[in-house]
Amino acid sequence: MFENILGQQKIKKIISNQIKSGKIAHAYIFMGQDGVGKRLIAVEFAKILNCSANDFIKTDAGTCGKCISCKKIEKNIHPDLHFIDFSRQAELEEDSLEKQKTLKVETIRYMQKEVATKIHEGKWKIFIIEPAEKMNAAAANSLLKTLEEPPENTIIILIAKHKETIPQTIFSRAQTLFFQPLGQNEISSWLISNRSMDAAKAHNIAEFSEGSLENAKKFVDKNEKEEFSLWLKLKTQNFYISDILELSKNIAATGALECVDAMIAEAKKDFRIYPQRTAPALELLSASRVLLLKNVNARTVLDNLFFDLLDLKKNIETFIKQSIYD
Repeated sequence: MFENILGQQKIKKIISNQIKSGKIAHAYIFMGQDGVGKRLIAVEFAKILNCSANDFIKTDAGTCGKCISCKKIEKNIHPDLHFIDFSRQAELEEDSLEKQKTLKVETIRYMQKEVATKIHEGKWKIFIIEPAEKMNAAAANSLLKTLEEPPENTIIILIAKHKETIPQTIFSRAQTLFFQPLGQNEISSWLISNRSMDAAKAHNIAEFSEGSLENAKKFVDKNEKEEFSLWLKLKTQNFYISDILELSKNIAATGALECVDAMIAEAKKDFRIYPQRTAPALELLSASRVLLLKNVNARTVLDNLFFDLLDLKKNIETFIKQSIYD
């Protein structure tokens, strides 16, 4: 089961054993960062339980992928699989997706009405709430009533990033499964197989994707669209000395300060998530910005900045590798 989903072997084993034993929880919390397979496993879970061809209790085969139920779930049109998310809320409110910032009590009440109805054509009804940490207090309190007395053959899966964002009252009524970051080898192998990428580039991108396949895909997509920012290029690609010198020459001629400002903006986003790793780079960028404002030769400033950033990258890579093998 779940063979088509990358990583998360422990989670797969837990759910597979529950499926085969028939001891399935009525509510789950899938906890972990984006891009590690939480939603994929939730949907595959629904497919396995509703597959009309394979008997999930007697086989490890998982879904057939060919029956009407599997195909409907794959296309997100199965009447017994419900996504309670910002898209559904926008539909209910007849409003734009961009305006959805929290999951509201009205959306949970809509879900509760669906929970109370009979199963349409499957064996199980599955409700996937994402992002669960965005439920407001009223929505979370309303959800408790359903978690306490769920109907038979109904599963509610809450998908969230951080434990602290979910009320303890909800934790106590659901089984929590913690999804780990994906391994670098898993991500690089996926990139090689699915994006026809050479091994060296796949390894570099995997190393800076922070265990998230979603991050890795974004890096690749931006690169393919030629919108790959210089900050991401420096993080994920290898450069020769000649590359750096040419890069400095071109940027110095077109706008050094604007380039450094753009890199600082992106580095600040990384700093919020990985402060220790990003702080030294931010210091280098800020110091270079000061020099540019003082009208120090732009090409010299950029030469030094790029070489220093790449040295810093090598030191971080060495530290990561030593940490893995220590």
